[in-house]
Amino acid sequence: MKKIIIGLVVTLIMFFLYFYQSPILSTGEVINKAEKYFLNPPEEWKNSISFNDLEEIPPENISVNLAQKQGYWNEITNNMKWEVTIKYTGQELTIVMDAYTGEFINLYGPLN
Repeated sequence: MKKIIIGLVVTLIMFFLYFYQSPILSTGEVINKAEKYFLNPPEEWKNSISFNDLEEIPPENISVNLAQKQGYWNEITNNMKWEVTIKYTGQELTIVMDAYTGEFINLYGPLN
């Protein structure tokens, strides 16, 4: 019984350490994923925000920030998110993505 409990605890610790140290996407990968989200937006975004001429944005108008996700569990496990902000035509749009998978989380823009 004692060996089973020790084995279970060791296994849980190994899983926790594996998920805790997942590799984070590089800034180049994040910018490429953000560009894909901007160039292929969902239908409800197309009517409210203009995504024209994104190819001509200078690099100084693109900022990338790695931040910690909100929430108790996310603080314990040190889960992170990428925030990509693009400034163009007087607007500032921010796409929030998961730092490990690049999955879309949220969009902040002039309409929020």
